[in-house]
Amino acid sequence: MPIRWDPRFSVDNAIIDMEHKLLLTLLNALEVVLRNPHEKDSLRFFVDQLYESAREHFHHEEKLQLKYMFPYYEENKEGHEALIVELDMIRNEIYNFIDKPDSSQDEADRMSREINHVLRDWLVDHILKSDIKMKGFMNDAR
Repeated sequence: MPIRWDPRFSVDNAIIDMEHKLLLTLLNALEVVLRNPHEKDSLRFFVDQLYESAREHFHHEEKLQLKYMFPYYEENKEGHEALIVELDMIRNEIYNFIDKPDSSQDEADRMSREINHVLRDWLVDHILKSDIKMKGFMNDAR
């Protein structure tokens, strides 16, 4: 089931909110493609897009946090680093799945559940508990 943007996710910064929406969209797309594991090019594309978009977003967010002296910068940065580690492991697992000639739907389903559990829960939790603290610090910052 896709994650839908919820106004509670908003940090009142249009660019950061847009980047969060992009990450949620890419996560949803990756889950859809995992239901069709024969679409290996699409699977590689979406996992790479999610990984690179997350890295770019975290860099941008941290840069703004430093500029506006966000008091929870270190906590937020540690969360970003943990997600990148998770994303890297999942990306490697998906690459191994893609390169395996006899990959099965059961393996794809297992990866989809893992992505649901790890990334969905973590990303939504991170936005609602950590990023939400940015409200009021950099509303119109770019």
